[in-house]
Amino acid sequence: MDAIVELTDVGFSYSKKPVLEGVDLHLHPGQFAALVGPSGAGKTTLLRLVLGLLQPTKGRLEQRREPALRVGYVPQLETVDWNFPVTTIEVVLMGLTQ
Repeated sequence: MDAIVELTDVGFSYSKKPVLEGVDLHLHPGQFAALVGPSGAGKTTLLRLVLGLLQPTKGRLEQRREPALRVGYVPQLETVDWNFPVTTIEVVLMGLTQ
C-alpha cells in the first residue's frame, strides 16, 4: 500500500538554524504514529511540515491524501485566552461521549 505521506531526507531551518536534518518518514493509511522526544527536538516543526503549514528547506515531502481527508491540529499556546466564550460545564460536556 502506498504511503499517504513520505518524507525523504527532509530538513528544516529557522533563520539558518537547523532544527531537523535527514528525516525519513512514511505514513500509510490506517497507521498510527507518535512523536516523542525532549522539548526543542523538532516534534512540532515536523508536524507542521506534514500538515503543510511549513515547507522543508531540504529534501522531499510528498502528500498523497484524498482532498476530503481532514486533519485536526491544535497548536501549543503559552497563554490562555480567558475571554474565550465557554463555560466550565461546556468544557466538561465536550469530553463526554454519547
